[in-house]
Amino acid sequence: MSDKTLNQKDKEAWRDFLLQEVVDYLQSNKDEIMSRYFDGGQSKLTLAEIEEFRLMDFDVSITLHCDKNSSFGLGFGFFKANIIR
Repeated sequence: MSDKTLNQKDKEAWRDFLLQEVVDYLQSNKDEIMSRYFDGGQSKLTLAEIEEFRLMDFDVSITLHCDKNSSFGLGFGFFKANIIR
């Protein structure tokens, strides 16, 4: 393991990069995700309902394990962002 210590700015930049990757993945794979939902047999919602009630608009958060307080909560580095399609 490296002797380097990470500052908060470096960790936040990494977290922002990961979050953007997740958002990009969800956006670029939306059709496949929806297909798996409908093909899986457990679907109770229609595509029209998902779109009407804006169920593809949601919050995504990334918490790095090293930022978690061992006793409670989402951690000191908790970060969230809205996905806007």
